[in-house]
Amino acid sequence: MKLTAETTLKGIAIAMGAIAALMAAIELQRALEEKRAVEPAPVVSDDPLRETLQRCRTLTPEALEADTKCQAAWDENRRRFFGTSTNDPETE
Repeated sequence: MKLTAETTLKGIAIAMGAIAALMAAIELQRALEEKRAVEPAPVVSDDPLRETLQRCRTLTPEALEADTKCQAAWDENRRRFFGTSTNDPETE
């Protein structure tokens, strides 16, 4: 098989098309990942602590410092997770 200018150009065109399709697929994947990262997961539980923590996750650090309800919710969440008593200072 002899390589001619025409077959070489066809090969280059096919390769460029394949690269363009690959780049489009990568961009689509990236856009879908960003969309998933932006949308907060819906709260399925009817647990008020979970709902409060979900809201608190969206706050900035400065707003979180000023929000006493969020601070109390995070303290309660830590207490539940670690199983510590709120009256026992030795477990903290």
